[in-house]
Amino acid sequence: MLKPKKKITKKEIRRDPFLESIDKAQAHISESRTTYMKVALGLIAVLIGYNVITEKRSQKNLDANAALGKAMVALDRGDVNNAQFQLETVITEFNGTPGAELAGYHLGKLKYEAGDHTGAEIFLSQFLKDQTVDIMVSAAALMLADISVQDGDTNTALSFLDNGILKSKDVHTHRMIELEKAKLILAQGDNEAARTIATDILSEKNVTAIQKQAAEEILGKIPG
Repeated sequence: MLKPKKKITKKEIRRDPFLESIDKAQAHISESRTTYMKVALGLIAVLIGYNVITEKRSQKNLDANAALGKAMVALDRGDVNNAQFQLETVITEFNGTPGAELAGYHLGKLKYEAGDHTGAEIFLSQFLKDQTVDIMVSAAALMLADISVQDGDTNTALSFLDNGILKSKDVHTHRMIELEKAKLILAQGDNEAARTIATDILSEKNVTAIQKQAAEEILGKIPG
């Protein structure tokens, strides 16, 4: 006689955890299909927006460079007033672009050459702070150092020169800034530090005639 089948309770059922996970996931997806669709559509919208922003940013950079080119043409022709207006326009309309940062450098240089040290310091300091375009950093540091020297602030001048030395990419420019630093520290009475800089430069290869003369003049001013 067959034994009656044992009634299996719910507690005794052992299910594969993997199958249970699938069931739960499928149930969750069915219940939250609308939410998932919204999230997916949202991600697509973000990606489309990113592409649009990237394209706009690229176009903005191109427009900034074109406007900067017009300013440089005016400057090359000697039309300083027009060049200054063009540079100010680039800075205002294309803020945050490399073109605007270069415009800030050239505007600061114009003001420096015109004797407007306050205006020059504003634009050149901002250019050093941005540091996006390395090629003009050394020149900006030299102008800012000169402004500080004329204001009687040698320590700030040395700080600008150290910044220029640190960021200088060209060996010849690097030497010229170091020689300017040697002149300043010599004026402060630090003969040995000035001597070390000048001597080290003279021992290097491919030193230009101007650099050699400047280094020798520094050494000539040091007693003993």
